[in-house]
Amino acid sequence: MIFWKNWPYWSKVVIAVIIFFSVTLGFAFLKGRGFLPRTSIESLASTPVEAARWEKKPKVVYFWATWCTVCKTYSYLLNTNLKFLNDKSVFLSVVEDEESLELQNYLKENKIDYPVYSANYQLLRDWKIGAYPTTVFLNAEGKVLFSDTGLINPFSFWLRSFLTSLY
Repeated sequence: MIFWKNWPYWSKVVIAVIIFFSVTLGFAFLKGRGFLPRTSIESLASTPVEAARWEKKPKVVYFWATWCTVCKTYSYLLNTNLKFLNDKSVFLSVVEDEESLELQNYLKENKIDYPVYSANYQLLRDWKIGAYPTTVFLNAEGKVLFSDTGLINPFSFWLRSFLTSLY
């Protein structure tokens, strides 16, 4: 370990960052591995045309709730993360709520301009959503590649969406 002490500080930081991102990517991959939801995400579409536009495209599905304080905090970072999605990917925001006036007011107050779909209990159970926020990355074939619970920093979000578009 003497060689480690002789390394410059910046190289130690770079190695630590690489290890951190590798470990979090590995956990997200393992959490998504073998995950086959019984309900397709296309069932949220309001029209068959909308569902057809989602097919054969990588998808990022963001599950959240209006009562979730972490989700409220993450909404600002999420807007930054969405800038890293490529044009071929589809972003779907799924809220644990029914269409209500309270939800509409929440969306206006928090300036949420991306599409928001309401999920029922059955869909949330089929997708094994046990905590909020949960972000699921699916490839073009609809296979879950990564699943993360909690906040995702912009680099991790970009890396997952990039890898999802490749596979």
